[in-house]
Parts: sequence; C-alpha cells; structure tokens
Amino acid sequence: MIPVHDPIPALLDLIARWVPDLTVEHRVDPSHIPEFIPPPLRELYKATGNYPVPFTEQWRLPNWTRGLFGRQDQLLPIDTLRLIDNRFRFVHENQGVWWCETLANELDPPVYSDATAYEYGDSEGTMREVCSSLSHFLTTFCLQEIVLGSQHLLCVDSPVDDPASLVSGQIADIWIKGWYAFGRPTHSFYLCERSLFIMDCWGDYWLAYNDDDARVLVDSRAETRIIH
Repeated sequence: MIPVHDPIPALLDLIARWVPDLTVEHRVDPSHIPEFIPPPLRELYKATGNYPVPFTEQWRLPNWTRGLFGRQDQLLPIDTLRLIDNRFRFVHENQGVWWCETLANELDPPVYSDATAYEYGDSEGTMREVCSSLSHFLTTFCLQEIVLGSQHLLCVDSPVDDPASLVSGQIADIWIKGWYAFGRPTHSFYLCERSLFIMDCWGDYWLAYNDDDARVLVDSRAETRIIH
C-alpha cells in the first residue's frame, strides 16, 4: 500500500513497475525544472517528464504526443507552467472544463480547482481548495492515469459490493479514498496478483492490465466491456 505520509517514492516505484518501457532516458535534468515547483511535483517531473518523448515535444503540433499522464486529465509539460501571484496551473481536465493549481515554493501545498464551481454555484474559474496535500492529489491523479492508459482496460457494468468479487486472485489495497479535484474522496485503487489494477472512481469500477495473461484474473461473473 502507498503510505499517506510521503507517498511519492512508493508511487514512483509502482509507476516504474507498471510502465515497463519507462527508463532513465525519460528522466528530466533538474536544471530544466523551475525552482518554484514544490518537491512532490518536482520528483514526478524528474522521473517521468520526458516520457514518451521530450517534454518540449509533448501536447503540441505536429504530432500532439501525450505525456505519461494524459489519458483522462492532463499533466502540463514543464515548459508550459506559468507562475502568477505565487500560484501555477499544472493539471487540467482533458477538454479544459476545469483546472487545478497549487502554490509555489512550498513543501507540500494544497491543491485548488474550479472543478466544483457548478456544485457550489461559483462563477466560472473560481478556485476552491480541493485537497490539502499536493502529494496526495498527485498520487490519486497518477494512479488514475496509469490505469486508464494501460494496454487493456475494461469497464465493469455489473453492480459491485466488494472489489474482490471482480477477480479470482488476491487483492491488495494500494490507495484508498484518495482525494482528487472535487473536495472529497473519490478514488480507490487495488492490485490483484501485482498484475491487474482495480479502480473505483465515483463508484464506477475499472479493470486494467498490461500482460495478456492477466485476463484470466477477471472473474467470469463480472459483466465487463472492453474499452481498449
């Protein structure tokens, strides 16, 4: 299980195991990361920022190549971060519906978002604190993105009372009741036999794996749809 206190080292270790072609070649030289970036995000950029292509080539023409974290929501490339009044945006929803920002030059600052603007009747662009810890937010975000970016992704259509009922192997808690952009716990993650992820997102369940052999771990009684 990823610890709630100082989760980033364990998160990066899990990412390295789940993304087999992530190598030292995808690391970013620290000198390319602005000094105002807080340590949790700095470590994430250092370890993964040049995957699968250098950050200067991500999310732009002519190829519009995704970064590692960009299947549902998007981590901005390092060179697009802009510091305004001691805050900077670093994640946005994939169609730009909402954004997340955090504070510069702090160890583990809160995360703010306008994802809850409609819920609270706020004017467009109003930012509210949605997670008290950047490292916690990043853990939830990164796990969501590597699940959705796995080689094989299934959506569960049948009701789920217990995530263990979806698989035939032993499951381990990885990150439970993770906070994201909505000011409340929305995500939980489990790993079956170290090769199949279960994600509970707002009560919807997803199964993800990279190795074809892991398909046998999916319980035949679970009603699933292949996403990719």
